[in-house]
Amino acid sequence: MNYPYIHTIRYMGNKANLLEFIIPEIMSITRPGETICDIMAGTNSIGYALKNRNKIISNDIQYYSYILGECLLRMKTVPDKETIRKEIEDKYEENIKSKIYTYFVDNYTDTYFSEDLCREIDSLRYAIENAGENKAFYLTLLMSAMCKAQSTTGHFAQFLPKQHSRVKSLRKISINNLFFEKVEDFSKYVFSKEENLCFNLDYNQLFELDFVKASDCFYLDSPYTTDQYSRFYHILETICKYDYPVLNHKAKYREDRSKSLFCYKKTVKQEFEKIISYCAKQRASLIISYSDHGVISYLEIEQIAKKYYNNVVIKKRDFAHSSQGAGVIDINEILIIMNKENVKNESGL
Repeated sequence: MNYPYIHTIRYMGNKANLLEFIIPEIMSITRPGETICDIMAGTNSIGYALKNRNKIISNDIQYYSYILGECLLRMKTVPDKETIRKEIEDKYEENIKSKIYTYFVDNYTDTYFSEDLCREIDSLRYAIENAGENKAFYLTLLMSAMCKAQSTTGHFAQFLPKQHSRVKSLRKISINNLFFEKVEDFSKYVFSKEENLCFNLDYNQLFELDFVKASDCFYLDSPYTTDQYSRFYHILETICKYDYPVLNHKAKYREDRSKSLFCYKKTVKQEFEKIISYCAKQRASLIISYSDHGVISYLEIEQIAKKYYNNVVIKKRDFAHSSQGAGVIDINEILIIMNKENVKNESGL
């Protein structure tokens, strides 16, 4: 791979394997130093791949994505293992003994994790809360460790029963050990000379910010299926916030989880039109990642785009997509490319 990348969490739609397809297209319509706004950043792999070339504005309505952005886009130093142990180990042991943070033990024992693993999670989270300025980095390490030890088929929409053949080996894993092992992946962390920005907003709120309006290029990787991401990653939201949420359903979902209008056939066109028209009004470029297995056809998105841009370019790439437990699906990754040089005049808007 020619572009910087650090694996953080298991994530549906992660663009790690598509960077060599997507990044050159973004670079072809932007100049070094220009600002790129990633509207729904997910794991922030696009922003991280471009951060040594461009200023990045990262946004996502999910808080765990915001934390990943803070870690991958804004860190000025990476703590060494000695520093990490000094900041983490004493408080970790304090929680193991005194049971100050117990939310995961109380609510998730024998679901996604065993009681012992839940105690490790609670104790690491207690230590992180008291660790100071490296919080986003430590939360990223913890999320990564949890994703390796989870008793699931690949996401947090449902858990495997504790009698399942796969669960026994998973529950022998130490999340505390994985936490410290993950530090090695940051040994070649790419630092940025830019003051990148990260937000945890609905995109409508993001678009009201004046410096966002001044972005040269926007990138949109919206949901393209009827699946709500808040259902698949609610555990990561909770570990980052540690806000003692009310839980419901057998799968222990957060009661307050967000729902994207991109996942509904009745509203998805309206959502695309709002974003495309906004970018055209700002006279900015826009690249949309989508799929030929989407809620709507990418050709329908292209038709909307042609109302605001004189020339719309479509690029396709075959891609074996993991459905996180339901096998691998062959799909086409679609890029819908709108260059700011082709924005229609005011009468066209």
